[in-house]
Amino acid sequence: MHKIYVYKSFVDKNNIKIINADCRRYLLEIPLNSNKRYKNVLVILKNPSKATKVHSDLTINRVLTFCNNEGYSKVYIMNLFSYYSTKPEEIKALIDGEKFEIAIGNKNDKLLKMVLKDLNDVIVAWGGNTIHRKYYYRKRLKEVTKLIMGKNLYYVQSISEDKYYPRHAQTWSVNQGIKKYKWTPPEDLYI
Repeated sequence: MHKIYVYKSFVDKNNIKIINADCRRYLLEIPLNSNKRYKNVLVILKNPSKATKVHSDLTINRVLTFCNNEGYSKVYIMNLFSYYSTKPEEIKALIDGEKFEIAIGNKNDKLLKMVLKDLNDVIVAWGGNTIHRKYYYRKRLKEVTKLIMGKNLYYVQSISEDKYYPRHAQTWSVNQGIKKYKWTPPEDLYI
């Protein structure tokens, strides 16, 4: 049986918005009660798992705790791939079946561009290449990085030596005073 996560008390649960379709979650928009100033952030993860309007999950709770501590008033959560899955091999299977665009979702980049108009800060938190399809994973990183260039880009806690893979939010140590750091993407991701 899976553990059921509830949203933290600082979340404005009545105003959570979600945009999803079929087996996809494109956007999760979560206002926070405790911060009165208008400061929004986009956090980009790998792919959505369980969080809904009613229930959170471990990763989302860690993201929200960190963002609340940083003084953000609204958190937008999007993913490299919009396909719902708790197992990276399901994304890999789509890619292997030549369904890369299905894994991404046809609305993902359009919504990303829309959300970027409403904020300046972006936290990249997609983690390593657990789908084991380097070409396609890097291709997606490049597509997303080109869209977010020009914003204040950050990663949290740590990043891989080559700068491609920021620590995934599921592994953030939010109770240990972690920090965000400026992210300068590798040049081949935005040229």
